[in-house]
Amino acid sequence: MTIDEIKNEVLENIKDFVTTEVKDMVIKWIKDTALPAVKEVATAFVAELKNSAVDEKGWVKFRDTIFLPVAINGSLWIVEKVVNKLASEEQV
Repeated sequence: MTIDEIKNEVLENIKDFVTTEVKDMVIKWIKDTALPAVKEVATAFVAELKNSAVDEKGWVKFRDTIFLPVAINGSLWIVEKVVNKLASEEQV
């Protein structure tokens, strides 16, 4: 079976795959696996941004010390809040 055959099979029967149980599993995976990994990478990335900004000046320093860290951390905070709201009571 080729990847295209598998893809076509899934697309033809997509309603069988998209269930409440699967949706809950996806939210749980995002909450328990994906989000912590992304946050870990983002923390390291933000730290390196700030380290690289030591010798910068002007808008580049602002970008690396304030704008990008706030944008990254703020985005992750919003995603985490939304995922926590979407998670069922059992998952929280």
